[in-house]
Amino acid sequence: MAVTTQNLSSAAVRGVQWTTAATVLTAVMQIGYTAVMARLLDPAAFGLVAMAGVVLRFGSYFAEMGLGHALVQRAKIDAHDVRATFTASLGLGLAVAGIAWLGAPLAVLFLKNEAVVPLVRMQALGFIIVGLGATATSLLRREMRFEVIAKVEVAAYVLGYGGVGITLAMLGAGVWSLVAASLAQQFFAALLNYLVVRHSLRFIFDRAPYARLLGYGGRVSVVGFLEFINGNLDTLLIGRLLGSVLLGIYNRAYMLLYLPMYFLTNSLARVAFPAFSKIQDDLPRTRALYLTSSTLVATVVLPVCAGVAVAAPELVQVLLGPRWAASVPILRVLCLSIPLSMTTLFAGVVADARANLKQKTILNLEFMALLAGLFWGLKGYGLAGIAGAIGTGEVVRTFLYMRITHRDIGIPYGRLFAIYKPGVLNAAAVGLGLLAVATLVRPLHAPALVALLAQIAAGALVLGAVVLRWPSAELRPMLQQSLVRLRGLRQMPASAHPGLARYTAFLERRPSVSPVFETFDQPLAQ
Repeated sequence: MAVTTQNLSSAAVRGVQWTTAATVLTAVMQIGYTAVMARLLDPAAFGLVAMAGVVLRFGSYFAEMGLGHALVQRAKIDAHDVRATFTASLGLGLAVAGIAWLGAPLAVLFLKNEAVVPLVRMQALGFIIVGLGATATSLLRREMRFEVIAKVEVAAYVLGYGGVGITLAMLGAGVWSLVAASLAQQFFAALLNYLVVRHSLRFIFDRAPYARLLGYGGRVSVVGFLEFINGNLDTLLIGRLLGSVLLGIYNRAYMLLYLPMYFLTNSLARVAFPAFSKIQDDLPRTRALYLTSSTLVATVVLPVCAGVAVAAPELVQVLLGPRWAASVPILRVLCLSIPLSMTTLFAGVVADARANLKQKTILNLEFMALLAGLFWGLKGYGLAGIAGAIGTGEVVRTFLYMRITHRDIGIPYGRLFAIYKPGVLNAAAVGLGLLAVATLVRPLHAPALVALLAQIAAGALVLGAVVLRWPSAELRPMLQQSLVRLRGLRQMPASAHPGLARYTAFLERRPSVSPVFETFDQPLAQ
Protein backbone atom coordinates (compact mmCIF):
# COMPACT_ATOMS: atom_id res chain seq x y z
CA MET A 1 0.00 0.00 0.00
CA ALA A 2 1.42 3.35 -1.03
CA VAL A 3 2.36 5.86 1.63
CA THR A 4 0.35 9.11 1.60
CA THR A 5 1.42 12.56 2.74
CA GLN A 6 -0.56 12.18 5.96
CA ASN A 7 1.27 9.08 7.14
CA LEU A 8 4.69 9.92 5.67
CA SER A 9 6.17 10.97 9.01
CA SER A 10 5.00 7.87 10.87
CA ALA A 11 6.15 5.64 8.00
CA ALA A 12 9.56 7.29 8.04
CA VAL A 13 9.90 6.84 11.81
CA ARG A 14 8.92 3.17 11.59
CA GLY A 15 11.28 2.76 8.65
CA VAL A 16 14.19 4.22 10.58
CA GLN A 17 13.41 1.98 13.56
CA TRP A 18 13.28 -1.18 11.47
CA THR A 19 16.25 -0.39 9.25
CA THR A 20 18.34 0.69 12.23
CA ALA A 21 17.50 -2.51 14.11
CA ALA A 22 18.30 -4.60 11.05
CA THR A 23 21.54 -2.78 10.27
CA VAL A 24 22.76 -2.93 13.86
CA LEU A 25 22.09 -6.66 13.89
CA THR A 26 23.72 -7.07 10.47
CA ALA A 27 26.74 -5.04 11.61
CA VAL A 28 27.16 -7.29 14.63
CA MET A 29 26.88 -10.36 12.40
CA GLN A 30 29.35 -8.79 9.95
CA ILE A 31 31.89 -8.31 12.72
CA GLY A 32 31.40 -11.91 13.82
CA TYR A 33 31.62 -13.15 10.24
CA THR A 34 34.83 -11.16 9.67
CA ALA A 35 36.33 -12.51 12.89
CA VAL A 36 35.55 -16.12 11.94
CA MET A 37 36.63 -15.86 8.30
CA ALA A 38 39.85 -13.99 9.18
CA ARG A 39 40.89 -17.04 11.18
CA LEU A 40 39.84 -19.57 8.54
CA LEU A 41 41.35 -17.79 5.51
CA ASP A 42 44.60 -15.96 4.82
CA PRO A 43 44.87 -12.25 3.82
CA ALA A 44 45.47 -13.11 0.16
CA ALA A 45 41.97 -14.60 -0.13
CA PHE A 46 40.38 -11.32 0.95
CA GLY A 47 42.70 -9.40 -1.35
CA LEU A 48 41.71 -11.51 -4.37
CA VAL A 49 38.00 -11.09 -3.67
CA ALA A 50 38.53 -7.35 -3.24
CA MET A 51 40.22 -7.22 -6.67
CA ALA A 52 37.39 -9.18 -8.28
CA GLY A 53 34.87 -6.97 -6.53
CA VAL A 54 36.35 -3.84 -8.09
CA VAL A 55 35.97 -5.30 -11.57
CA LEU A 56 32.39 -6.38 -10.91
CA ARG A 57 31.34 -3.10 -9.33
CA PHE A 58 32.47 -1.49 -12.56
CA GLY A 59 29.53 -3.18 -14.27
CA SER A 60 27.01 -2.98 -11.45
CA TYR A 61 26.15 0.63 -12.24
CA PHE A 62 25.13 -0.35 -15.77
CA ALA A 63 23.38 -3.59 -14.85
CA GLU A 64 20.20 -1.74 -13.92
CA MET A 65 20.72 1.77 -15.38
CA GLY A 66 19.14 3.34 -12.31
CA LEU A 67 15.67 2.01 -13.18
CA GLY A 68 14.92 0.89 -9.64
CA HIS A 69 16.04 4.28 -8.36
CA ALA A 70 13.73 5.96 -10.87
CA LEU A 71 10.84 3.73 -9.79
CA VAL A 72 11.21 5.08 -6.25
CA GLN A 73 11.80 8.72 -7.23
CA ARG A 74 8.88 9.20 -9.63
CA ALA A 75 5.76 10.84 -8.21
CA LYS A 76 3.41 8.37 -9.97
CA ILE A 77 3.94 4.97 -11.60
CA ASP A 78 1.72 2.40 -13.32
CA ALA A 79 1.84 -1.30 -14.17
CA HIS A 80 3.78 -0.60 -17.38
CA ASP A 81 6.51 1.14 -15.39
CA VAL A 82 6.85 -1.93 -13.16
CA ARG A 83 7.02 -4.33 -16.10
CA ALA A 84 9.55 -2.10 -17.89
CA THR A 85 11.75 -1.99 -14.80
CA PHE A 86 11.70 -5.77 -14.45
CA THR A 87 12.31 -6.40 -18.16
CA ALA A 88 15.21 -3.97 -18.38
CA SER A 89 16.77 -5.02 -15.05
CA LEU A 90 16.83 -8.69 -16.02
CA GLY A 91 18.01 -7.98 -19.57
CA LEU A 92 20.78 -5.69 -18.43
CA GLY A 93 21.79 -8.17 -15.72
CA LEU A 94 22.16 -10.92 -18.31
CA ALA A 95 24.08 -8.64 -20.67
CA VAL A 96 26.51 -7.35 -18.05
CA ALA A 97 27.06 -10.87 -16.68
CA GLY A 98 27.92 -12.06 -20.20
CA ILE A 99 30.30 -9.16 -20.77
CA ALA A 100 31.97 -9.77 -17.41
CA TRP A 101 32.39 -13.46 -18.21
CA LEU A 102 33.97 -12.79 -21.61
CA GLY A 103 36.04 -9.82 -20.49
CA ALA A 104 37.34 -11.28 -17.22
CA PRO A 105 40.84 -11.98 -18.66
CA LEU A 106 41.24 -8.27 -19.35
CA ALA A 107 41.31 -7.65 -15.59
CA VAL A 108 44.77 -9.22 -15.53
CA LEU A 109 46.12 -6.34 -17.63
CA PHE A 110 45.56 -3.96 -14.73
CA LEU A 111 45.50 -6.11 -11.61
CA LYS A 112 48.45 -8.28 -12.65
CA ASN A 113 46.94 -11.37 -11.04
CA GLU A 114 45.47 -14.24 -13.10
CA ALA A 115 43.72 -15.70 -10.04
CA VAL A 116 41.00 -13.04 -10.27
CA VAL A 117 39.66 -14.33 -13.63
CA PRO A 118 37.64 -17.34 -12.35
CA LEU A 119 36.47 -15.27 -9.37
CA VAL A 120 35.13 -12.54 -11.64
CA ARG A 121 33.35 -15.07 -13.84
CA MET A 122 31.64 -16.80 -10.94
CA GLN A 123 30.64 -13.60 -9.15
CA ALA A 124 29.21 -12.24 -12.42
CA LEU A 125 26.20 -14.48 -11.80
CA GLY A 126 25.23 -11.94 -9.15
CA PHE A 127 24.21 -9.48 -11.88
CA ILE A 128 21.49 -11.87 -13.01
CA ILE A 129 20.31 -12.54 -9.46
CA VAL A 130 20.17 -8.83 -8.62
CA GLY A 131 18.35 -8.13 -11.89
CA LEU A 132 15.66 -10.62 -10.95
CA GLY A 133 15.06 -9.05 -7.55
CA ALA A 134 15.65 -5.33 -8.21
CA THR A 135 12.05 -4.47 -9.08
CA ALA A 136 10.57 -6.10 -5.99
CA THR A 137 13.10 -4.35 -3.76
CA SER A 138 12.36 -0.97 -5.38
CA LEU A 139 8.61 -1.40 -4.96
CA LEU A 140 9.06 -2.17 -1.27
CA ARG A 141 11.24 0.94 -0.87
CA ARG A 142 8.74 3.10 -2.75
CA GLU A 143 5.93 1.92 -0.47
CA MET A 144 8.26 2.41 2.53
CA ARG A 145 7.68 -1.14 3.72
CA PHE A 146 10.95 -1.16 5.59
CA GLU A 147 9.82 -3.74 8.14
CA VAL A 148 9.70 -6.31 5.34
CA ILE A 149 12.99 -5.14 3.84
CA ALA A 150 14.71 -5.34 7.23
CA LYS A 151 13.52 -8.87 7.93
CA VAL A 152 14.55 -10.04 4.45
CA GLU A 153 18.03 -8.52 4.77
CA VAL A 154 18.71 -10.19 8.10
CA ALA A 155 17.40 -13.55 6.90
CA ALA A 156 19.41 -13.35 3.66
CA TYR A 157 22.59 -12.46 5.53
CA VAL A 158 22.20 -15.31 8.00
CA LEU A 159 21.49 -17.85 5.26
CA GLY A 160 24.09 -16.56 2.82
CA TYR A 161 27.09 -15.56 4.87
CA GLY A 162 26.44 -17.46 8.07
CA GLY A 163 25.07 -20.63 6.49
CA VAL A 164 26.78 -20.98 3.12
CA GLY A 165 29.95 -18.90 3.60
CA ILE A 166 31.19 -20.13 6.97
CA THR A 167 30.20 -23.73 6.24
CA LEU A 168 32.22 -23.80 3.01
CA ALA A 169 35.20 -22.10 4.69
CA MET A 170 35.22 -24.75 7.40
CA LEU A 171 35.12 -27.42 4.69
CA GLY A 172 38.25 -25.96 3.13
CA ALA A 173 36.75 -24.11 0.15
CA GLY A 174 39.13 -21.19 0.69
CA VAL A 175 38.49 -18.08 -1.36
CA TRP A 176 35.44 -19.72 -3.00
CA SER A 177 33.63 -19.63 0.32
CA LEU A 178 33.69 -15.82 0.13
CA VAL A 179 32.29 -15.90 -3.42
CA ALA A 180 29.58 -18.41 -2.57
CA ALA A 181 28.51 -16.42 0.49
CA SER A 182 27.97 -13.27 -1.59
CA LEU A 183 25.97 -15.07 -4.29
CA ALA A 184 23.84 -16.93 -1.74
CA GLN A 185 23.00 -13.72 0.10
CA GLN A 186 21.91 -12.05 -3.17
CA PHE A 187 19.78 -15.05 -4.13
CA PHE A 188 17.94 -15.27 -0.82
CA ALA A 189 17.30 -11.50 -0.77
CA ALA A 190 15.88 -11.50 -4.32
CA LEU A 191 13.69 -14.55 -3.69
CA LEU A 192 12.25 -13.35 -0.39
CA ASN A 193 11.52 -9.84 -1.66
CA TYR A 194 9.68 -11.20 -4.69
CA LEU A 195 7.62 -13.59 -2.56
CA VAL A 196 6.34 -10.53 -0.67
CA VAL A 197 5.59 -8.27 -3.68
CA ARG A 198 4.79 -10.80 -6.44
CA HIS A 199 4.80 -8.19 -9.21
CA SER A 200 4.15 -9.08 -12.83
CA LEU A 201 6.92 -11.07 -14.56
CA ARG A 202 5.61 -10.28 -18.05
CA PHE A 203 8.06 -8.54 -20.35
CA ILE A 204 7.14 -5.26 -22.06
CA PHE A 205 8.76 -3.57 -25.05
CA ASP A 206 6.71 -0.37 -25.41
CA ARG A 207 8.89 2.70 -25.66
CA ALA A 208 6.92 5.06 -23.38
CA PRO A 209 7.65 3.53 -19.94
CA TYR A 210 11.35 3.15 -20.75
CA ALA A 211 11.58 6.79 -21.82
CA ARG A 212 10.00 7.90 -18.54
CA LEU A 213 12.38 5.89 -16.42
CA LEU A 214 15.65 5.95 -18.36
CA GLY A 215 15.95 9.75 -18.51
CA TYR A 216 16.47 9.89 -14.75
CA GLY A 217 17.85 6.39 -14.30
CA GLY A 218 20.57 6.83 -16.90
CA ARG A 219 21.89 9.93 -15.16
CA VAL A 220 21.82 8.08 -11.83
CA SER A 221 23.97 5.35 -13.40
CA VAL A 222 26.52 7.87 -14.65
CA VAL A 223 26.78 9.46 -11.20
CA GLY A 224 26.97 6.02 -9.59
CA PHE A 225 29.74 4.98 -11.96
CA LEU A 226 31.78 8.07 -11.11
CA GLU A 227 31.24 7.40 -7.40
CA PHE A 228 32.37 3.82 -8.00
CA ILE A 229 35.64 5.00 -9.53
CA ASN A 230 36.24 7.46 -6.70
CA GLY A 231 35.42 4.83 -4.08
CA ASN A 232 37.70 2.18 -5.54
CA LEU A 233 40.81 4.06 -6.66
CA ASP A 234 42.46 2.97 -3.42
CA THR A 235 41.76 -0.73 -4.05
CA LEU A 236 42.88 -0.50 -7.68
CA LEU A 237 46.16 1.23 -6.84
CA ILE A 238 47.04 -0.94 -3.85
CA GLY A 239 46.28 -4.13 -5.76
CA ARG A 240 48.43 -3.03 -8.70
CA LEU A 241 51.32 -1.36 -6.87
CA LEU A 242 51.55 -3.18 -3.53
CA GLY A 243 50.09 -6.67 -4.15
CA SER A 244 47.22 -8.77 -2.83
CA VAL A 245 48.63 -9.29 0.69
CA LEU A 246 48.86 -5.58 1.51
CA LEU A 247 45.52 -5.06 -0.22
CA GLY A 248 44.01 -7.69 2.07
CA ILE A 249 45.41 -5.89 5.12
CA TYR A 250 44.06 -2.55 3.91
CA ASN A 251 40.71 -4.07 2.95
CA ARG A 252 40.15 -5.63 6.38
CA ALA A 253 41.06 -2.39 8.17
CA TYR A 254 38.74 -0.43 5.90
CA MET A 255 35.83 -2.85 6.19
CA LEU A 256 36.24 -3.22 9.95
CA LEU A 257 35.29 0.44 10.33
CA TYR A 258 33.38 1.18 7.13
CA LEU A 259 30.80 -1.58 7.17
CA PRO A 260 29.33 -0.93 10.64
CA MET A 261 29.31 2.84 9.95
CA TYR A 262 27.80 2.33 6.51
CA PHE A 263 25.11 0.01 7.80
CA LEU A 264 24.08 2.52 10.45
CA THR A 265 23.97 5.56 8.16
CA ASN A 266 22.76 3.78 5.05
CA SER A 267 19.71 2.54 6.94
CA LEU A 268 18.74 6.17 7.44
CA ALA A 269 19.63 7.07 3.85
CA ARG A 270 17.44 4.30 2.45
CA VAL A 271 14.47 5.61 4.38
CA ALA A 272 15.40 9.19 3.53
CA PHE A 273 15.44 8.75 -0.26
CA PRO A 274 11.75 7.85 -0.70
CA ALA A 275 10.85 10.37 2.03
CA PHE A 276 12.82 13.18 0.37
CA SER A 277 11.36 12.16 -3.00
CA LYS A 278 7.82 12.65 -1.69
CA ILE A 279 8.59 16.16 -0.37
CA GLN A 280 11.13 17.18 -3.02
CA ASP A 281 9.19 20.36 -3.94
CA ASP A 282 8.56 21.40 -0.31
CA LEU A 283 11.81 23.26 0.50
CA PRO A 284 11.12 24.08 4.19
CA ARG A 285 10.42 20.40 5.00
CA THR A 286 13.37 19.27 2.88
CA ARG A 287 15.75 21.64 4.70
CA ALA A 288 14.49 20.62 8.14
CA LEU A 289 14.72 16.88 7.38
CA TYR A 290 18.21 17.24 5.90
CA LEU A 291 19.61 19.17 8.87
CA THR A 292 18.04 16.86 11.44
CA SER A 293 19.17 13.66 9.70
CA SER A 294 22.74 14.84 9.08
CA THR A 295 23.17 16.10 12.63
CA LEU A 296 21.97 12.81 14.11
CA VAL A 297 24.42 10.86 11.95
CA ALA A 298 27.35 13.09 12.92
CA THR A 299 26.34 12.85 16.60
CA VAL A 300 26.66 9.05 16.50
CA VAL A 301 29.39 8.37 13.92
CA LEU A 302 32.04 10.85 15.06
CA PRO A 303 32.33 9.60 18.68
CA VAL A 304 32.29 5.96 17.55
CA CYS A 305 35.17 6.61 15.16
CA ALA A 306 37.06 8.52 17.87
CA GLY A 307 36.73 5.48 20.12
CA VAL A 308 37.89 3.13 17.35
CA ALA A 309 41.00 5.28 16.76
CA VAL A 310 42.04 4.93 20.40
CA ALA A 311 41.16 1.24 20.78
CA ALA A 312 42.51 0.19 17.36
CA PRO A 313 45.32 -2.13 18.64
CA GLU A 314 42.98 -4.16 20.85
CA LEU A 315 40.17 -4.08 18.29
CA VAL A 316 42.36 -5.53 15.54
CA GLN A 317 43.91 -8.18 17.78
CA VAL A 318 40.55 -9.38 19.11
CA LEU A 319 38.53 -9.30 15.88
CA LEU A 320 41.17 -10.15 13.27
CA GLY A 321 44.02 -11.75 15.18
CA PRO A 322 47.74 -10.96 15.61
CA ARG A 323 48.53 -11.51 11.90
CA TRP A 324 46.69 -8.28 11.07
CA ALA A 325 48.64 -5.89 13.35
CA ALA A 326 49.82 -3.93 10.30
CA SER A 327 46.26 -2.68 9.78
CA VAL A 328 46.24 -0.67 13.05
CA PRO A 329 47.78 2.58 11.69
CA ILE A 330 45.60 2.31 8.58
CA LEU A 331 42.50 1.94 10.72
CA ARG A 332 43.42 5.06 12.67
CA VAL A 333 43.88 7.18 9.56
CA LEU A 334 40.55 5.96 8.20
CA CYS A 335 38.83 7.12 11.40
CA LEU A 336 38.97 10.63 9.92
CA SER A 337 37.87 9.93 6.35
CA ILE A 338 35.05 7.44 6.91
CA PRO A 339 32.91 9.58 9.27
CA LEU A 340 33.08 12.47 6.80
CA SER A 341 31.99 10.12 4.03
CA MET A 342 29.05 8.96 6.14
CA THR A 343 27.85 12.48 6.96
CA THR A 344 27.70 13.48 3.28
CA LEU A 345 25.29 10.65 2.47
CA PHE A 346 22.21 12.82 2.99
CA ALA A 347 23.55 15.57 0.75
CA GLY A 348 23.74 12.99 -2.02
CA VAL A 349 20.26 11.70 -1.17
CA VAL A 350 18.76 15.19 -1.45
CA ALA A 351 20.47 15.70 -4.81
CA ASP A 352 19.04 12.39 -6.05
CA ALA A 353 15.53 13.08 -4.76
CA ARG A 354 15.45 16.53 -6.36
CA ALA A 355 17.06 15.23 -9.60
CA ASN A 356 19.98 17.61 -9.11
CA LEU A 357 22.28 15.17 -10.87
CA LYS A 358 24.28 17.61 -13.01
CA GLN A 359 25.89 19.23 -9.96
CA LYS A 360 26.50 15.81 -8.44
CA THR A 361 28.27 14.71 -11.63
CA ILE A 362 30.52 17.80 -11.55
CA LEU A 363 31.35 17.13 -7.90
CA ASN A 364 32.44 13.58 -8.63
CA LEU A 365 34.63 14.69 -11.54
CA GLU A 366 36.31 17.26 -9.29
CA PHE A 367 36.78 14.67 -6.56
CA MET A 368 38.24 12.16 -9.02
CA ALA A 369 40.85 14.66 -10.21
CA LEU A 370 41.74 15.53 -6.62
CA LEU A 371 42.13 11.88 -5.56
CA ALA A 372 44.28 11.05 -8.56
CA GLY A 373 46.63 13.92 -7.65
CA LEU A 374 46.75 12.96 -3.98
CA PHE A 375 47.43 9.29 -4.72
CA TRP A 376 50.21 10.21 -7.11
CA GLY A 377 51.82 12.57 -4.61
CA LEU A 378 51.56 10.20 -1.62
CA LYS A 379 52.14 6.83 -3.28
CA GLY A 380 55.68 6.66 -1.92
CA TYR A 381 54.36 6.36 1.63
CA GLY A 382 52.67 2.98 1.02
CA LEU A 383 49.38 2.12 2.70
CA ALA A 384 49.60 5.06 5.07
CA GLY A 385 49.94 7.40 2.09
CA ILE A 386 46.87 5.94 0.38
CA ALA A 387 44.85 6.25 3.59
CA GLY A 388 46.06 9.84 4.07
CA ALA A 389 45.04 10.72 0.53
CA ILE A 390 41.56 9.35 1.17
CA GLY A 391 41.26 11.36 4.39
CA THR A 392 42.32 14.59 2.72
CA GLY A 393 39.99 13.94 -0.21
CA GLU A 394 37.01 13.35 2.07
CA VAL A 395 37.56 16.69 3.80
CA VAL A 396 37.46 18.45 0.44
CA ARG A 397 34.45 16.43 -0.74
CA THR A 398 32.55 17.48 2.39
CA PHE A 399 33.00 21.11 1.38
CA LEU A 400 31.93 20.32 -2.18
CA TYR A 401 28.70 18.74 -0.96
CA MET A 402 28.08 21.76 1.26
CA ARG A 403 28.30 23.90 -1.87
CA ILE A 404 25.70 21.77 -3.67
CA THR A 405 23.32 21.76 -0.70
CA HIS A 406 23.66 25.51 -0.21
CA ARG A 407 22.88 26.21 -3.85
CA ASP A 408 20.07 23.67 -4.24
CA ILE A 409 17.95 24.08 -1.11
CA GLY A 410 19.34 27.35 0.25
CA ILE A 411 20.81 26.33 3.61
CA PRO A 412 23.45 28.87 4.79
CA TYR A 413 27.00 27.60 5.24
CA GLY A 414 26.93 28.42 8.96
CA ARG A 415 24.08 25.97 9.50
CA LEU A 416 25.83 23.33 7.42
CA PHE A 417 29.03 23.58 9.50
CA ALA A 418 27.00 23.47 12.72
CA ILE A 419 25.84 19.94 11.79
CA TYR A 420 29.15 18.66 13.13
CA LYS A 421 29.22 20.53 16.45
CA PRO A 422 27.42 17.92 18.65
CA GLY A 423 29.38 15.07 17.09
CA VAL A 424 32.77 16.77 17.53
CA LEU A 425 32.05 17.51 21.20
CA ASN A 426 30.90 13.93 21.80
CA ALA A 427 33.94 12.58 19.92
CA ALA A 428 36.31 14.63 22.09
CA ALA A 429 34.70 13.34 25.27
CA VAL A 430 34.72 9.70 24.12
CA GLY A 431 38.28 9.88 22.79
CA LEU A 432 39.65 11.35 26.01
CA GLY A 433 37.72 8.84 28.11
CA LEU A 434 39.07 5.85 26.16
CA LEU A 435 42.58 7.30 26.16
CA ALA A 436 42.52 7.57 29.95
CA VAL A 437 41.42 3.95 30.31
CA ALA A 438 43.94 2.73 27.72
CA THR A 439 46.75 4.55 29.53
CA LEU A 440 45.84 2.70 32.72
CA VAL A 441 45.17 -0.74 31.23
CA ARG A 442 47.90 -1.23 28.62
CA PRO A 443 50.87 -1.13 31.05
CA LEU A 444 49.21 -3.99 32.96
CA HIS A 445 49.55 -6.22 29.86
CA ALA A 446 46.03 -7.51 30.33
CA PRO A 447 44.53 -9.77 27.64
CA ALA A 448 43.47 -7.80 24.57
CA LEU A 449 39.81 -8.74 25.06
CA VAL A 450 39.81 -7.41 28.64
CA ALA A 451 41.45 -4.15 27.56
CA LEU A 452 38.99 -3.76 24.69
CA LEU A 453 35.95 -4.40 26.90
CA ALA A 454 37.23 -1.86 29.45
CA GLN A 455 37.59 0.76 26.73
CA ILE A 456 34.17 -0.02 25.25
CA ALA A 457 32.56 0.30 28.67
CA ALA A 458 34.31 3.61 29.30
CA GLY A 459 33.31 4.95 25.90
CA ALA A 460 29.69 3.92 26.37
CA LEU A 461 29.52 5.52 29.82
CA VAL A 462 31.10 8.77 28.64
CA LEU A 463 28.93 9.01 25.54
CA GLY A 464 25.79 8.21 27.53
CA ALA A 465 26.61 10.82 30.14
CA VAL A 466 27.34 13.51 27.56
CA VAL A 467 24.24 12.75 25.49
CA LEU A 468 21.95 12.71 28.54
CA ARG A 469 23.42 15.83 30.13
CA TRP A 470 23.78 17.91 26.96
CA PRO A 471 21.36 16.39 24.41
CA SER A 472 21.21 18.08 21.03
CA ALA A 473 17.96 19.51 19.71
CA GLU A 474 17.62 16.50 17.38
CA LEU A 475 18.03 13.91 20.14
CA ARG A 476 15.67 15.48 22.67
CA PRO A 477 12.40 14.34 21.02
CA MET A 478 13.71 10.75 20.93
CA LEU A 479 14.72 10.91 24.58
CA GLN A 480 11.32 12.32 25.53
CA GLN A 481 9.50 9.54 23.68
CA SER A 482 11.67 6.93 25.39
CA LEU A 483 10.91 8.45 28.78
CA VAL A 484 7.17 8.30 28.12
CA ARG A 485 7.47 4.60 27.29
CA LEU A 486 9.62 3.88 30.34
CA ARG A 487 7.19 5.61 32.69
CA GLY A 488 4.35 3.58 31.19
CA LEU A 489 5.99 0.21 31.83
CA ARG A 490 4.33 -1.83 34.56
CA GLN A 491 7.65 -3.45 35.46
CA MET A 492 9.23 -0.06 36.20
CA PRO A 493 9.92 0.23 39.97
CA ALA A 494 8.02 3.01 41.70
CA SER A 495 11.30 4.38 43.09
CA ALA A 496 12.46 5.16 39.52
CA HIS A 497 9.50 7.39 38.64
CA PRO A 498 10.70 10.53 40.51
CA GLY A 499 14.05 10.41 38.73
CA LEU A 500 12.40 9.94 35.34
CA ALA A 501 10.03 12.84 36.10
CA ARG A 502 12.95 15.12 37.04
CA TYR A 503 14.79 14.25 33.84
CA THR A 504 11.64 14.83 31.78
CA ALA A 505 11.32 18.27 33.34
CA PHE A 506 15.00 18.90 32.63
CA LEU A 507 14.49 18.17 28.93
CA GLU A 508 11.41 20.36 28.78
CA ARG A 509 13.28 23.32 30.28
CA ARG A 510 15.95 23.25 27.56
CA PRO A 511 15.39 25.34 24.40
CA SER A 512 13.22 23.45 21.94
CA VAL A 513 15.48 24.36 19.00
CA SER A 514 19.16 25.23 18.94
CA PRO A 515 20.12 28.54 17.30
CA VAL A 516 21.42 26.75 14.25
CA PHE A 517 18.00 25.25 13.55
CA GLU A 518 15.87 28.35 13.95
CA THR A 519 12.51 28.35 12.20
CA PHE A 520 12.52 27.85 8.47
CA ASP A 521 9.68 30.31 8.02
CA GLN A 522 12.36 32.98 7.79
CA PRO A 523 13.97 33.61 4.38
CA LEU A 524 17.13 31.65 3.67
CA ALA A 525 19.97 32.56 1.35
CA GLN A 526 19.43 31.16 -2.13
